[in-house]
Amino acid sequence: MKEHLFSAHEIRLPNEFSIDNACLTYRNVNLLELVKKHGTPLKFTVLPSITHKIKIMKDYFKLAFDVNNYKGKYRYYYCTKSSHFNHVLKTVLLSDVGIEISSACDTELISSLTKTGQIPPDTQIICNGYKTEDYLTGIFKLMCDKRCTVLPIVDSKGELEHYIEQSKRLTNISIGIRLNMSYISSYARESRFGLFPEDILYHYKTSIHGKDNLKLTTLHFFNDKGIENTDSYWTTLAEVVHFYCYLKKINPCLTTLDIGGGMPFKDNLNHNPNISELIFRIVSTIKDICTLEEVDEPDIITEFGKYTVAESTGTLFKILERKKGNERDWAIIDGSFITHLPDTWAIKQNYPVLPVNNLESDLIPYTLGGITCDSADFFPNNGDAESIMLPDTNEEQFVAFFHTGAYQEALSGFGGINHCLIPAPKHIIIDENEVKEITISTFSEKQSSQNMLAILGYQ
Repeated sequence: MKEHLFSAHEIRLPNEFSIDNACLTYRNVNLLELVKKHGTPLKFTVLPSITHKIKIMKDYFKLAFDVNNYKGKYRYYYCTKSSHFNHVLKTVLLSDVGIEISSACDTELISSLTKTGQIPPDTQIICNGYKTEDYLTGIFKLMCDKRCTVLPIVDSKGELEHYIEQSKRLTNISIGIRLNMSYISSYARESRFGLFPEDILYHYKTSIHGKDNLKLTTLHFFNDKGIENTDSYWTTLAEVVHFYCYLKKINPCLTTLDIGGGMPFKDNLNHNPNISELIFRIVSTIKDICTLEEVDEPDIITEFGKYTVAESTGTLFKILERKKGNERDWAIIDGSFITHLPDTWAIKQNYPVLPVNNLESDLIPYTLGGITCDSADFFPNNGDAESIMLPDTNEEQFVAFFHTGAYQEALSGFGGINHCLIPAPKHIIIDENEVKEITISTFSEKQSSQNMLAILGYQ
């Protein structure tokens, strides 16, 4: 079954989509029935999608390890900043993964989950980001609690000095260090993150080497553009692995290479990144360089956030009105891109968009407009696509944005105040029970005016 997405593209619907009685079905859920029951704007999250994405990635790494006779281990970490919701964390933790955090409040979140038993004992926690005093205190508490295995990733000299001091009171502290990528000639931008190679070597030799209670076990890097099949990425990876090997030769405790996150996701339905090929080349590159350098290949860590959760969630809108224009025709949605899908406005993020109903009608191009008074509140706005294809009909029309599960609430907030006082949408959770039957529950109702006014101090 073929369907049009943008005016310049044609797509073949992936297996999770089907068309039933001229209506779009997604993962066996009739989306028209969903909006008729719950209204719009409506956000829905399909939890089995999260489990599926994690399993696929683990399978890709296992295959790459087997083919390359790779002796190290692979560990999948979920990056919490992509989505902090409890239903997301609970689902992620069912798949035997580690957790990557990035703030002081995150340490409280982990502590809460360990106390309630939601985090299995000895779950591995990576602590990334710049460490404020509150963040360092939270990390120290998690270490003392000993319910999880805590690995702070050093981002600055001051942070390293903190762990050196803590090692006088705690036993067996393991740390990682983030590598500042600016030293690589092919790296396109100056980075504020991490330490340069010469600084890592200096601090290892003067501050870590010989200390029984402090071990440097992990080298971490992150490519700002993510994991991509480009000459620049492969050059960067090779440079990092060569430095890992150099550091390993003087530091036998170094066992792990953390390659960060940035795995591509489907930002349109024509985009099918060959993830298995990317993983195979990552593994083979590391293997080949380690063999050349006569160094044992490291365990590999990844920190996938957007990849894990983006494709689990969709956002549904109703078309309120269609308006003729000179160069484009407009379809006004009953929501705001600035509020409900803020990265479409902030970083020009693209998403798959499909009409929900009236699919027997011919399709004509529109630009979607939000209901705010802001001229930037429209989609698509990234220059890559001119319009969205909608059925040519006077009947009630709904439209669906897919793969919107990462970063939306992190950018616009949840349960707070948004642009033009546009309320947060209703959010429902779609799951499966023990016999694989679909279950639907409400996570949060549409935000009320009373709630927003109370936040602002009105009685």
